[in-house]
Amino acid sequence: MNFADRLAQASRAKDSVVVLGIDPQLDALAAPGIPPGYTLTRFCCEIVEACAPSAIAVKPQLAFYEARGLEGMRAFCEVVKLARKLGLITIADAKRGDIGTTSAAYAEAFLGDGDFNCDAVTVNPYQGSDALMPFLAKVKSGGRGVFVLVKTSNPSSGEFQDLNAPSRPIWESVAARVNGWGSDSIGDSGLSSVGAVLGATYPVQARHARELMPAATILVPGYDTQGGTASDAIASARADGTGFIREREPQPDVRVSEKRRRQAHRSRRRIRRGHAPGYQRGPRRPHHTNPRAHRVILVPSLHVLLPLAPRGERSTLVPSGG
Repeated sequence: MNFADRLAQASRAKDSVVVLGIDPQLDALAAPGIPPGYTLTRFCCEIVEACAPSAIAVKPQLAFYEARGLEGMRAFCEVVKLARKLGLITIADAKRGDIGTTSAAYAEAFLGDGDFNCDAVTVNPYQGSDALMPFLAKVKSGGRGVFVLVKTSNPSSGEFQDLNAPSRPIWESVAARVNGWGSDSIGDSGLSSVGAVLGATYPVQARHARELMPAATILVPGYDTQGGTASDAIASARADGTGFIREREPQPDVRVSEKRRRQAHRSRRRIRRGHAPGYQRGPRRPHHTNPRAHRVILVPSLHVLLPLAPRGERSTLVPSGG
């Protein structure tokens, strides 16, 4: 099935618009990356289980797993396996892109049938069309999805993305190519499986980007922590209120609440064949009341595939996952 259609179908089935980012931060002087008593795999998987009833997809950020070596990549695999077992769509936030056989290898790694395969992946278009062709081939042949970096949320993105080339900013040229690449991957939902990354910190550009990419599913980072507001986050929505995923970065202190622990326990009981291979439950541990004990470290950037209110009505974004 078309990837964009799968997102829309999952949203309708769960009456949910939440996509959960799984980003296990590295250790810092102020706090460890993972709470005491947890393995990386167990901590990440408990977060997935706790949020599964309300989420339609997970999006692990590869850098935080790669930085931890073999342990990190094993945890990434288990997070993806568990997410699938719970019926969640998986998006690898890898931002890959290269040329020739290297790009083909990246596409096979994340959109193929190997250990790291996901339903979609983020990609970098800087090296041109040939860098993305292997990913686009997976979209057409395997029902996968891609999100192309177009106008990112970081403050210095304009150093290159806003340069005229020759008569319009580079990001606009990329957006126009995204529209072309995705023109034959539009599903019954009217959305394309070739999507774009557009920062909430640039709402004016986001509105123009929607004009350039009318069918693209848009991933919108930069909401909340980076300064993007709710109004900014919905700037790239289509007229019917569909067509984008809104990202919310975690606050500095996020704890696994007792309510979520109970949700995770219920989720485990619903998995008929037990946990994904290699995921050990371990003994039940008490809930810490000290904020520093569970300082985050992982979690939940939230990404929301958000249907807006009809025109004339007020649309409200409610962060869920703090």
